[in-house]
Amino acid sequence: MTTQNVLKKPVAPIPTTRRGIITALIAFCIWGAFPLYFKQLAAYNATEIIGHRIIWTFLCLLVLLVVTKRWQWIDTLKKNPKWIVYTFLSGLIIATNWLTYVWAVNNDRILEASLGYFIGPLVGVALSMILFKERLRALQWVAIGFALLSVLIQVIMLGSLPWLSLILAFSFSTYGTIQRQTPFTAVDAMFIETAMLVPICLWWFWQADVVSSQISFWLTPNIWLLMLAGPVTLIPLLLFNRSTKLVAYSILSFMNYLTPTFIFLLAVFYYNEPFDSNRLVVFGLIWFGLLLFSIDLWRHRPSKMLKSVQR
Repeated sequence: MTTQNVLKKPVAPIPTTRRGIITALIAFCIWGAFPLYFKQLAAYNATEIIGHRIIWTFLCLLVLLVVTKRWQWIDTLKKNPKWIVYTFLSGLIIATNWLTYVWAVNNDRILEASLGYFIGPLVGVALSMILFKERLRALQWVAIGFALLSVLIQVIMLGSLPWLSLILAFSFSTYGTIQRQTPFTAVDAMFIETAMLVPICLWWFWQADVVSSQISFWLTPNIWLLMLAGPVTLIPLLLFNRSTKLVAYSILSFMNYLTPTFIFLLAVFYYNEPFDSNRLVVFGLIWFGLLLFSIDLWRHRPSKMLKSVQR
């Protein structure tokens, strides 16, 4: 078989299983329920919370890598040292995303956080066009147009730029863009990222005037709630990684909208954040843009005939 024929050979779609759907659903539900957890930490500084999240996530990942003997990434770094810089950069970006999200939750701006994660997929498409010279299809252009219109409407109606939503959208999309190019798995990449950020966090704890700057605090029972940030971060990541092998990409892409939807529902119906007609217009434009984006994604999915869900 010639190289040309190999390149033209279609990639077999991933068969979607019921176990995969459940696994992905649990991951998205955990991510969507994050406000419930971070609200319990409202007494702590947002930067302090993220410092703990990075440290305890690193320790959880370290245990996982030791148990599974996942050290192939070391050889990759030796062969391509440039990825040390890129991975450190991606670590700073995801830490910024985490910090912004926690600050939003603990300052009663969960609705803006959900808007940011709704905008995220459209920002990701725009970044692909700019960075990877990908050509956008007509519906994708229209979807991005509605996202821009929603931002403009908010500026006009609410008199402010949705900076919090934009930081979340751009940081998460930029992080995802880097992950598309990285030679590491998501778990390995996060381990390297957190490993490089841990010294910065420890230095910050040492010089900052926060509860965690006191060594005695680390020996009290109160630390356990902050320690949970490690497994809370790692568990949905592992579940999502598993689901990517068991669920077709097109279905998983639609399921991605579950997380901001859960966050939105918590903000409006559980935490009673104001949702007036102006915000309805802003969210309505984003939702319509995402609807067009989803239609385009479905029409151009790898296989027009997805396999039925198997047991």
